[in-house]
Amino acid sequence: MKATLIIMKSSMTLATVGILAFAGVVFGASLSEVRIPKQSDWIEHGVVIKSGKSGSWDTRFYGQVSPCTVVKKNGVFYLYYVGANGNRPTDGGPGNRALGVAASRDGIHFTKFSGNPIVAHQPAKNVEEGVFSAGGMIDKNGDLLLYYGAIWAENASTEEVRCHVALAQCRDAKKFKDYGYVLSWNDRSVWGYGDEIFPLGAYYANDKYHVYYVAKGSAGAWKLGVATGSSPEKMRNTRAVLTKGQIIGGCDPIFISSDKIALFIVYDFDKNYIEVRTADVNLPERLSDPVETYRMFPPRYRHTAVYLDRDEKKWFMYQATDRARDGNQIVARTAPMKPVNEMN
Repeated sequence: MKATLIIMKSSMTLATVGILAFAGVVFGASLSEVRIPKQSDWIEHGVVIKSGKSGSWDTRFYGQVSPCTVVKKNGVFYLYYVGANGNRPTDGGPGNRALGVAASRDGIHFTKFSGNPIVAHQPAKNVEEGVFSAGGMIDKNGDLLLYYGAIWAENASTEEVRCHVALAQCRDAKKFKDYGYVLSWNDRSVWGYGDEIFPLGAYYANDKYHVYYVAKGSAGAWKLGVATGSSPEKMRNTRAVLTKGQIIGGCDPIFISSDKIALFIVYDFDKNYIEVRTADVNLPERLSDPVETYRMFPPRYRHTAVYLDRDEKKWFMYQATDRARDGNQIVARTAPMKPVNEMN
C-alpha cells in the first residue's frame, strides 16, 4: 500500500546536493567525540511551533509522536511533526493524522511550510488512519529519506488499526517518491510483528541503512527494535534493542563521533524520563548502559527530537507534551556542544 505523498509547491528546499549525513556529518570525515549534555545544560527558548486553528490539518499535536525528527540542510533546520485535524468521534483520540514540516535558519524561529501536510496515509479513508511517527536522514547521495509510521485499517468504519513502517524519499523538493511499506506489522520475519510497528529514528553509515522502531506485538508492548538493510527500502535484518520498560519516543541517532551514535530514549507513559545511551554505528542493537538520565522536563514534556549542530557547536532539543492543556505547542531547548576532553 502506498501513501498519499503531497507535491510540494514552495521554494523551500528539503533536499541537498552533496555528501551531508542526516545529522550534519560529512561522510568520510573524522569527527571528534563530544559529550552528552547534562539535564542542567539545557536552556529553554519557549514555544517555537503552535498548533493550527480549529479545523486545520494540525489542530492537535498530542496523541502521536510529535515532534518526530529534525534535519538541517543548506543552513536550514527542518522540523517534522505530526498533526491531527481534530478529535475522533468514537473515542476522542486524534483524527486524520498527517506529517508536516516547519523551517528555521537558527533552529528557534520556525515557519510552517504553506503546503503542509507533506505526507498523508489513509488507504481505507478511516479517521483513525494516518501518520503516527517519523525518523529522517540524508544518505550519501543527498536524498532525504523519511521513514514514517503508516497507520492502517481494514475498512473505513473499524476502530481497530495496525501500523506499518513506510518510506518517502525526496531529492529536489518538488515531489516525493513513495516506496510504500518497508516493514509490515503482519510479516512474521519482522522482530516484534503482530500489531503495530512505527519508526523513531534513522541513520546511514558504512553502506548500511538503519531504522529504530517501536513494536507492539509478539515481543510485547512498546519495545525497541532496529532494522538494517543495504538499501533504504529493503530492511531484511531486524532484531531487538530494548525489551524492558515502555519506549514511547525519542531515538534520533546522533553522531557523537565518527563511529559512535547516541540515542535520547523517552520512557514510560507514567514516569516520563529520558535515557541517553550510545552504540557503535555498526552495532546499533548493542546499546550502552545509560550515560545520562533526564527526569522529565516540566510540564512532563514527553515527545523529544534532538539534533547536534557541529557548525554552531550547539545541541537542539524539541519537545511537546501529550495532553490537551499544553500539548498543542512545541518548545525548543539548546545546550552547548563540548568535546569529551573538556573538563567543564
